[in-house]
Amino acid sequence: MNKWINSIGLLLLLVLGACSVEDANGLSPEAIVANAVEEGKDLKGFHMKAQFDVYQGEEQIDDSSMEQWMDYENMRTKVIAVDQSGKESKSLNDGETITLYTEGDKEAYEMEAPDLSNPNLMGSNQREQIQNTLNETRKTHTIELIGEEEVNGIETYHIKATPKEKGTIRGEEEYWIEKESWIIVKTITKSDNMKVEYTVTELEIDPSFKENTFTIDLPEGVEVLPFEALDPTETVTLEEAQTGLEQPFLYLPEGEYEIDKVEKFKVESLDRTEVSLQYKQDEVVQFTLSIFPTPEESLSMGFENAEEVTVRGVKGEYTSDVIQNLTWDEEGLRYSLLSHNPELTKEALLEISEKLELKGTN
Repeated sequence: MNKWINSIGLLLLLVLGACSVEDANGLSPEAIVANAVEEGKDLKGFHMKAQFDVYQGEEQIDDSSMEQWMDYENMRTKVIAVDQSGKESKSLNDGETITLYTEGDKEAYEMEAPDLSNPNLMGSNQREQIQNTLNETRKTHTIELIGEEEVNGIETYHIKATPKEKGTIRGEEEYWIEKESWIIVKTITKSDNMKVEYTVTELEIDPSFKENTFTIDLPEGVEVLPFEALDPTETVTLEEAQTGLEQPFLYLPEGEYEIDKVEKFKVESLDRTEVSLQYKQDEVVQFTLSIFPTPEESLSMGFENAEEVTVRGVKGEYTSDVIQNLTWDEEGLRYSLLSHNPELTKEALLEISEKLELKGTN
């Protein structure tokens, strides 16, 4: 589910350029989109509130909201997000530093802000990034103009993108684009049994920001740490990974697939070390093999539709519910084979598991 939320979350920062409503009238949907990214006026900034809703089948499994302030003139932005439980997370780029804080944490994280005046970085180059994305969409999807619609009082063009082929990662997508600023104010994306809706509920273009808008008040006692401390992941060799697990483990020797990277990280809350091996083929990531000491949790990781299978002669479970994953326990370790390629079937993952060999000795 995280990949869906992250993908839609990026839309919050992607502001389309603008052509006038008069220019857009009578154009094809492709032309409207092209004009949106190529001919628009520059925005000074915006303030918006938006809602995220994630569905698995007919069941809503996530409900979150966000509020964003964007100042293009001074390259500043602030986002306050509230998850389904009501917990609030804040992120701020004041032009000099980026600060991240989640409600209830004892630490906040800070890093130097990138120079967004550099045309190679997101910020001043957003139209080009949108254009590249839409150009890719044109290759894989058929674009259709549904009509002109109002979304929460905002006049929009409603565009639908339907995959040209079945079974692709990106499914059906719909965009509602504000007519004058060309900000995306609503999206619906679908893939397999998942649907994510993103809707702007309030929008103000080129507002006057208050002096304290781009600040964050941290609770007393919160320690500000460097951003690097937020990520416990360490890139290691296979030998170093074995040391971290303190025992030999199964891995796939290079052949049909190449090892892209090996990572090790300590999960402090569970007091265990995990290792992951990412494999690629023709420079494209295909799957990740994760390894950690066998926990008390069941194999299915909470997925209701897990299928019991036999993996390397032992009981395992396969799920294609949200993610495509094969899991089993062997010699005190839990293995998780996560597919990044929809072309890798259950049978293909089982075949890969049978080719695993033991790495190292005590």
